[in-house]
Amino acid sequence: MAYQTNDTTETNNISSVSSDDELDKGCYYWTPEFQYKDHCINENDWSSSDDSENDSDDKEITYHHKETSSDKNIKWSDGSYLTHDEGLQSNTRFERRQACYYQDKLRQIRQQLKDKNLILRPIYKDIGYHVESINTFNNKVNQFLNQTSSYSLVFKLSRSYPTASQNYLAKIVERVETTLNNLLQSKSITEAQYMAMKINRSTVRMNYLYFVSDTHKEGIPVQPIIVCNDGPTMGISRYLGRLLGLLFNDATYCKKFHKGYNVIHTMEFYQKSGQLRPTTLFASFNINDLCLNFSHQQVLDALENFLNSSIGSDHSIQGMTITTILQLIRLVLDEQYFIYNYKLYRQTAGSASGSSLTIPLVYIYLFYWQQNLLEDLINKNEVFFRYRDEAFITWNRSEDELRTLLAMANSQFSQPIWNITDIGSTIHFRDILITNNNGLLQTSVYHEQAFEPIMLESSFQDILQPAIKQDTWKWLRAAFLKAVRYCSDNNIFNEESDEIKWQLNQYQIPDLIINEAHQEIIHDFGAWVIYQPYIKSNYEILRDHVFNYDRYRKAKKKERQGEQNKETQIQLHLPSIPNLDGNQLYWY
Repeated sequence: MAYQTNDTTETNNISSVSSDDELDKGCYYWTPEFQYKDHCINENDWSSSDDSENDSDDKEITYHHKETSSDKNIKWSDGSYLTHDEGLQSNTRFERRQACYYQDKLRQIRQQLKDKNLILRPIYKDIGYHVESINTFNNKVNQFLNQTSSYSLVFKLSRSYPTASQNYLAKIVERVETTLNNLLQSKSITEAQYMAMKINRSTVRMNYLYFVSDTHKEGIPVQPIIVCNDGPTMGISRYLGRLLGLLFNDATYCKKFHKGYNVIHTMEFYQKSGQLRPTTLFASFNINDLCLNFSHQQVLDALENFLNSSIGSDHSIQGMTITTILQLIRLVLDEQYFIYNYKLYRQTAGSASGSSLTIPLVYIYLFYWQQNLLEDLINKNEVFFRYRDEAFITWNRSEDELRTLLAMANSQFSQPIWNITDIGSTIHFRDILITNNNGLLQTSVYHEQAFEPIMLESSFQDILQPAIKQDTWKWLRAAFLKAVRYCSDNNIFNEESDEIKWQLNQYQIPDLIINEAHQEIIHDFGAWVIYQPYIKSNYEILRDHVFNYDRYRKAKKKERQGEQNKETQIQLHLPSIPNLDGNQLYWY
């Protein structure tokens, strides 16, 4: 049973040369007559934004890895479920009563799950929950663990030896710190690099595994999620993951996007530059399975090939030699331990799904294990962009040539690694449907179907409400703005409006609210203003203003970040720390 809501959030892009900035320069929307004017829109209004404005470095991983420990692995059917106490300490009587109400509902849900032997799990790469029998879920997990060769059992935890995992963690920490200290003393890494990669002993903990349900695949399999936000090698992974990701993007002309509208801007610019032909094909592929089972040695070999071909004659980048980078990557891959179900495992193939290093390594493996593939597949005049474990390319040769090339690439590996999800003139990438209609680009919102209908107990629906019920107006405004950003013309936008209306009808929400929300957006974004010489339709004007508003928000955000960074730099020089010897200063 799947309980699902539409995800309208995304994250921002990071690249050595921002893909956003490149598109802003090359895009035809940013013109003097259409520059954004403030139409009284709240700058912090989520419903007006295109995404969650999350600008952290860990953009290769999903939100499944970012939740707090208490929320990640809730087993609603056994053990006590602790709700947050903050609600009970709220200032107003209404807030305290509301918190008590929800606590009571959570207890009811837990009891129903326990009585009916059910388990509630998050939906993979989506917002919502999936409910199924505990026995069915456990069978899927056991089947996965039995079939994978990537996890090796180290030992079982027991009450007679309660500190076993802490002792093992201490040994891992010692090995990692010894390596980093040796590299620093030999000047193989700088002080700044050491500080970026060092372990925070106050927060370090063992990685752990849990499973979520993939309702978009037949049979609803489980997907492993390894949480390693505070793991002993996370500092190294973050630093090298970002570095290798930037190098890969530059070497392959790849753009890493985290906003849907960036994909659309790229494709529109591709069409405007004359590259989109009536015969142009699109192809998408997924590396999710490869992230779990790649050979460590083969990845290191591919990485060495990549670094040798990508960096200068001094064979170093940011002061680190290729040998040092390979040593650090091997350290991360060798020290992959995690806890699951009171057992300690080691990951002997692939890399942790929650590591910022995993996806850059896999892309390098794909393209640099057999480097001649890169020359045949990637053309700087074509489009190549990626989002986490999904990638997209344009292809201006025959489909047979593309399939033959990928088949030859797969033949170089012991198992097929190129998981092509789609090839054709119409495909979907993330939540965007992209069509080449005889040389004319068309884009729209893609609605992925789950393999089970949305069904929950009535008490579940009362507390686990989708966004459309929690705040209908905010959801509707966000849905309309997403439609404007994604739909390439007014006819497609009208079809998406019908889809929005259908979704509202599923929750018995009156149709009148749609027209009100639409009119408010038109007013807020100035689509009622007509510019000479009347060459643009009202919908085109609306779309231009929404895109310009996105750029306005981005510029304001950069301005705020610059001010914050400046304040931080000033504050760093203010503290005075008298009467401290060297040892005290080190611990400070």
